[in-house]
Amino acid sequence: MSSSLDTKFSNTWNEKSFIKNLAGKNPNDIRFVDHNKDYFTCLDCDAELIADEIYKTRSVIKIQDGIKYITISPQVFQNVLKFVLLDKQMRVEIYNSKTYQLVVSGTAGNLDAVSEEYEINFEFQDCSNSSIAAVKVQGSRVGVCLIEEDLIQLCEFEDNDLFSNLEGLLVQLGIKEVVLPNLSDKKLLQVINKISNIVISTGTHFNTKNIEQDLVKLLEEENLEMAFSSKGMKMAELPLSLASCNELIAYLNLLENDESSRRKYTIEKYNLSSFMKLDSATMKALNLFPEFKTSSITSIFELLNKCKTAGGARLLSQWLKQPLTSVTEIEERQELVSFLMDNASTRVSIQDILSQIPDIKRLLKKMTISISKNGNENKKLEDLVRLYQMVLLLPDLIKLLQDQSELSDKYWLEPIKKSYAALVKFQELVETTVDLKGLHDLHSNFDIRPEFDSSLIDINERKNKSMDKIKQSHAEAADDLNMDPDKKLKLENHQVHGYCMRLTRNDSVVLRNNRKYIEIQTVKAGVYFTTTELRKQAQVYAQSCDDYNCKQRELIREVISIALTYRSLFLKLSLDLSHLDVILSFANAALVAPTTFVKPKMIPLDCTERKVHIENSRHPLLEIQDDVDFVPNDVKISGKFFNIITGPNMGGKSTYLKQIATIALMAQVGSFIPADEGEVTLPVFDSILSRVGAGDSQLKGLSTFMIEMLETSSILATATQNSLIIIDELGRGTSTYDGFGLAWSISEHLIRVKKCITLFATHFHELNQLAEKYPNDVENLHVVAYVENKDDITLMYKIEPGISSKSFGINVAEMVKFPEKIIKMAKRKAMELESDKETASKAQHISSPEELKMEVDNLKKVLKTWRKENNLDPESACRELKKLLEQNSSGYITELIKSL
Repeated sequence: MSSSLDTKFSNTWNEKSFIKNLAGKNPNDIRFVDHNKDYFTCLDCDAELIADEIYKTRSVIKIQDGIKYITISPQVFQNVLKFVLLDKQMRVEIYNSKTYQLVVSGTAGNLDAVSEEYEINFEFQDCSNSSIAAVKVQGSRVGVCLIEEDLIQLCEFEDNDLFSNLEGLLVQLGIKEVVLPNLSDKKLLQVINKISNIVISTGTHFNTKNIEQDLVKLLEEENLEMAFSSKGMKMAELPLSLASCNELIAYLNLLENDESSRRKYTIEKYNLSSFMKLDSATMKALNLFPEFKTSSITSIFELLNKCKTAGGARLLSQWLKQPLTSVTEIEERQELVSFLMDNASTRVSIQDILSQIPDIKRLLKKMTISISKNGNENKKLEDLVRLYQMVLLLPDLIKLLQDQSELSDKYWLEPIKKSYAALVKFQELVETTVDLKGLHDLHSNFDIRPEFDSSLIDINERKNKSMDKIKQSHAEAADDLNMDPDKKLKLENHQVHGYCMRLTRNDSVVLRNNRKYIEIQTVKAGVYFTTTELRKQAQVYAQSCDDYNCKQRELIREVISIALTYRSLFLKLSLDLSHLDVILSFANAALVAPTTFVKPKMIPLDCTERKVHIENSRHPLLEIQDDVDFVPNDVKISGKFFNIITGPNMGGKSTYLKQIATIALMAQVGSFIPADEGEVTLPVFDSILSRVGAGDSQLKGLSTFMIEMLETSSILATATQNSLIIIDELGRGTSTYDGFGLAWSISEHLIRVKKCITLFATHFHELNQLAEKYPNDVENLHVVAYVENKDDITLMYKIEPGISSKSFGINVAEMVKFPEKIIKMAKRKAMELESDKETASKAQHISSPEELKMEVDNLKKVLKTWRKENNLDPESACRELKKLLEQNSSGYITELIKSL
């Protein structure tokens, strides 16, 4: 950092004042000081974090008066804000360098204030929106309010002790921040912490005081009762949701602007049952969204995201979190995908148009911010013109969509036609007010047309007249001084002196003793000079330019304000175009897939027949990998809804579980699925619940086994008969006996009580006995593996009915070249444990004290007989004992003697 910055920092440093203002800092907060936007600073641990994560070195940290600090340039500061807000999910506070008063604060769920102050566009990795929710819990009832863009959503419901419904709602809506009344409910905090990248805040306005008056000020509809009843809501039935709404109104300062500039909202009721419930564990297990940015496709979002618009990518992200539960809606999406797949020319033409559609929501936000900020006026008009250019594309899109199908008319043609008809006035507004020559001239800016305002015409005429006189003075001086006006005598617009003339030092001798010319400044480039008339006209021109720009700024604000009255129309149009874009993306994803994608037949939730039938199902993320030759598997689940899958490690059990769950989710989103043509039938699931993978969370104080139990407990509390459950290696995080006992009891509960389709992969082969106890409900499956010479194992990655003979763990260790000594020791120990297990199993045949007494008496008799042979040498004595045992073998005691 330059020494000038250090000087500024030293001049403004006030340690005591700064520390006083930063008292009580939360570890998840990060604080910056804004030095008039010239540069920024942060202190101590905050400085260390930025040095480590942004600069990758602590050499940038400086120390003054014993306090560490780091200086950040405005360009780097934008990246710093994106990092701490989006990646680290921290709360940002930015203070003024002179007063140390808070300028602005923000979180991942509340980015507007920071975005407006520093003109930053925040984009999430999964292209989702920045959403914030307030939650109030009272007994078993939960009230939630969500505010995003121009929409207020209310939801109130009964929940269980594990808050499973709340977790599903937070996942469905992609919430980035949750506001709570307090942090005393540990179970609630634990559930929210399960979901990655959520900021937890507290508020003090969780009440319904003045909520009706506030909503009247915020909602588009003036009649509050009608606004609620039209959406099937009653205010009296939503006390907790309305208290949460009151908190968000205060937390987001929605009423701080005057009525003329205040954003208007619509209000809706969010219905949990409209979408499949997904918990955070399932989203992670199914790789719905990428964890890191890589060059390869590692998530379902990346696989299906062939979108051409930013709005389409955001809507796809929302759809993946909210799979449908209505067969009618699913089938409509499927039909639209089929339509675009079957009509190549239409598909390509629509794709070309969509590729020219800008990010409408982002442009509207930039225009909203631009009204209240000074800046580059031409840039403000550029955003307006981009919307205008997008409107010009609509007639071609409407023409493409005409005479296609009833569904395309319903979802695309009619809504887009309606929006275009309303936006024709917007098109006329832009053409009337904006000089559009910049559309054809890359070097030209966009300005307000002078004809738009009479005062602009007058100012423009005055400006042009003064410029003509300036050029005339230049020409007269060239004649008077006998200097070439193009090569020798330069007319320049000096940044300080305005329009003046310049001669080189050598040529400037003609100015000596000539009182007509006034020398202004001598520099290396030459001598600047002017005349009385030129100075006068330069001042007139400069004043005219200032007047013109000032008037134009007013007009630009006025034009943009008028344009923003079309905001709701543009947002509706953006949603319709995004819908078209996502369906087009599904069609392209199916067409470019390495193998066939087919349309599944869906069974409604209320249907008694719940079966899964998929020919050659595949995992969509694995089959696209270059180094993977994927082996497909048939899936047939009918009647026997509980499937126990055994087999060797690395044999494909986990993949089989995940691919079925992934296919089910893709189907309910409306996408085609990776399978062969033929009968492809899937039931609609109300939830996908999973217990897959192992991992602890040290920061949250949770062990691997505790996380496993929490996820399983959530499954037991949430699952219904219409759920899909996938469980992988349940009970391996504790002792073998405890783990098996838990696995058995949980399985029996799911079989007898929940009765939902369940896929249970395990190495507890004893669980296969459940098929004998529940022959009509349980199916045993295994991964096929061939073993040659007792050591060599060949994994076939095929799932077939039956039971696996063993887990082949040591064989897999041999495949990855474990040291031979370790392999031999492992085999020997395994044989010992297997022998102990056989002995223990035979002990189970002794079912009463009488039977045990009989075995003991028999052993005594044998030992007494053997004792009489006291003259035998040791070797002969052993042979005699063995002979007697063989003659009197009677069960457990004899086997015990053999093992010894």
